[in-house]
Amino acid sequence: IFSIIASLFMSCCQIKANNPEIDVISPEEFQSRLTTDPKAYLLDVRKPDEFAEGHLAGAHLIDWLDNDIFKLKAKDLDKSKTIYIYCRSGRRSNDAARYLSKHGYKVVDMDGGILSWDAHGLPIER
Repeated sequence: IFSIIASLFMSCCQIKANNPEIDVISPEEFQSRLTTDPKAYLLDVRKPDEFAEGHLAGAHLIDWLDNDIFKLKAKDLDKSKTIYIYCRSGRRSNDAARYLSKHGYKVVDMDGGILSWDAHGLPIER
């Protein structure tokens, strides 16, 4: 049992060590930080049809799944801003956040994506 616990602890530490610049935070904290950060840039990494169904107010869309376009458009993002990033459930945004962090961006990722945001009754622009 001790070996299992130790290996899980080491795995968690390794993940954090590989992604020191990515905060993964709750929807409530995401909203709070987004509204109080003067250098915030809100990025939705879902597909255009998902974005059209509903998104956070002020969000910019760059589809993570269109990898070539994402990489091209990511080069134009302002590195002096904090990128607040989300997707549907958190998987794509975490992948995109790791990519952006690796390329010198400060990134905050919303845990659980827009599904979690909506489940907490937070506003969605339709």
